[in-house]
Amino acid sequence: MRQTALLVLLMPGSVTPTAGQVPVPKGASAEARRANEHYRHGWESMRKEAWDEAIKAFESAIEIDGHFALAYYSLGRAHMARRDFPKAINAYIACRDLYVHAGGERFSNQFEAKRRIEDRILQYETTIRQMQQDFGKGLTQSQSLYLRELESTVRTLQDARDRSDTAPIDTAVPYFVPMALGAAYFRSGQFADAEREYKVAIDANAGSGETHSNLAVLYLMTNRIDEAEQEVKLAEKSGYQVNPGLKDEIKKKKGS
Repeated sequence: MRQTALLVLLMPGSVTPTAGQVPVPKGASAEARRANEHYRHGWESMRKEAWDEAIKAFESAIEIDGHFALAYYSLGRAHMARRDFPKAINAYIACRDLYVHAGGERFSNQFEAKRRIEDRILQYETTIRQMQQDFGKGLTQSQSLYLRELESTVRTLQDARDRSDTAPIDTAVPYFVPMALGAAYFRSGQFADAEREYKVAIDANAGSGETHSNLAVLYLMTNRIDEAEQEVKLAEKSGYQVNPGLKDEIKKKKGS
């Protein structure tokens, strides 16, 4: 299998929201609402494959709301579509750092804490609603896993909102961020960094068959055939449909 064919296997599962409206949480800030409109426009542009327009929209969302982690993630996706992998890496790292720093963020009062939480709920519920409208029940294993991750985060945020305190928002880095970062590193030829990020993603969610499959491709490319075969088995165990070409290539390598 040629390297170009292998790289096709590494594209993250398509998540292309539509322009559906989402009820705005009462406590969401004006800035978050404006940023959310740019975010929605960004995904409308992604659906039309207007990558430059999408990038501008996501950057506008980030400029308004610098805590908009999903806008950074989406910006990375847009740069990946343009094959600008260094910029995709930077966007994904910025997204990851926002999640990491959110765990240590403290607020001066309950109003400030709840407003930040409502802002984030708006961002997640926008993405969830758009996915549901775009795909209905026809989700792939990767898309279903992504959706469940978003829904779980919303529940975590709602629990934090309902507590009457100013404690930090406890949300871990979701698996799809290091998975996407790993794909960007792989496309850049940085295999060691890609492997590290894929393993971080698997540690965060071992049920991500897409990540196991991506790691299998990396192992195949670096001539670790037994490890590649094991990752394929783990991917299929999760319910993910592994590309038959990858399985055939592993068999050929084992027989040679």
